[in-house]
Amino acid sequence: MLDALISGKLIKDTELKTSQNGKPYCQFLLGVNAEGPDNIVVSGIAFGSHADRISRLGKGDALAVIGAIKPTDWQDKNTGETRHGLSVTVNNVLSVYDISKKRKTSNFQSSRSEANDEEG
Repeated sequence: MLDALISGKLIKDTELKTSQNGKPYCQFLLGVNAEGPDNIVVSGIAFGSHADRISRLGKGDALAVIGAIKPTDWQDKNTGETRHGLSVTVNNVLSVYDISKKRKTSNFQSSRSEANDEEG
C-alpha cells in the first residue's frame, strides 16, 4: 500500500452520509494539477471526523489529504474513452480553513502573551 499527500481543488460539492452501521463518511473528487493539459482526478473517501471536516467544503475549495492511494480506471461517459486516476482512503485532512483557524488561535495566544509581558 502507498501513502501519499495529495492537494487540489474539489471538483464538485461534498455531502456527509451515514453508513448502515451509523458511521459518517464523505466521498469527494479532487482535481490535481499535473504536467500536461489534463488534471488528474482523485476520488476519495473519508470517515469519522475527517468526513465531517471535508463535508463542510464545496466545489472549488482547496483541500489536501493524506492517505492510502491506488490507481483506478473508468469509462468517460461522453467519449467512451478509458480514463485513469487515483483513489485515496483518507487518514488526515488539511484545508485552508484549518490554517486560518490555527492562525487566529496562534495570534490570539500571541496577543495574550504580549499583554501579560507588558503587565508583568
